[in-house]
Amino acid sequence: MNEVLAIYRKEMKTYFNSPIAYIIIVTFLVITNWLFMDFGDYTFFAINIADIRNLFDYASMVLLFFAPAIAMRMISEEKYTGTLELLVTLPVTDMSIIIGKYLSTLAVYAVILVGMLVTPLTISGIGDLDMGIVFTSYVGLFLLGASYLAMGMAASSFTRNQIIAYIVGIITIAFFFLMNGFASGSGFWATLFENLSIRFHYQNFSRGVIDSRDILYFLSLITVSLTISMAGLSSRKYR
Repeated sequence: MNEVLAIYRKEMKTYFNSPIAYIIIVTFLVITNWLFMDFGDYTFFAINIADIRNLFDYASMVLLFFAPAIAMRMISEEKYTGTLELLVTLPVTDMSIIIGKYLSTLAVYAVILVGMLVTPLTISGIGDLDMGIVFTSYVGLFLLGASYLAMGMAASSFTRNQIIAYIVGIITIAFFFLMNGFASGSGFWATLFENLSIRFHYQNFSRGVIDSRDILYFLSLITVSLTISMAGLSSRKYR
């Protein structure tokens, strides 16, 4: 546990001693709230209803581009700077390194989620907002972001180039997010694609439903992604 906390503290100092985390957090909140308030035909002011679901829908799409940006440096930067070889010679396990780094990305993401609270709290003061929907949407968005970050770390573990890690992370996440688009008709393959789709499992949360199957899906996705990250780290290959 001490090993994990040491890695976690190191990464948090790296994030918040530079403008990286602040830029990502502020930019994400500005873009998401702008889309919610004043974009398209179903903006908050256009529908004139205290409905917060569009905020989380937009956040899930914006997160597709921001989560890999948070995670892309986790392993690839260590490989690029040469500090990975030093890190792995310390008395810490690969699992401790991955978990410590992953928890630091979750901490940055948690700040984003706290910042997002301003919007529903403001709307609840001027309208009858369904707080049950807000709660389930937050649970869904947390699991979604946690999965994206784990997938971004997996991409980062196999390359020393952060840009490549970022692009691979986006492509991988987008593939799983849009997979239900392949589920046309019925049958085995349609059911398989639908059940593997991130979007399919995320939609229930925005409807106010917390299903154990959806939670298990996201936890499995996180576990597999972190396992892949450990495999990439243990390979010690510079690419």
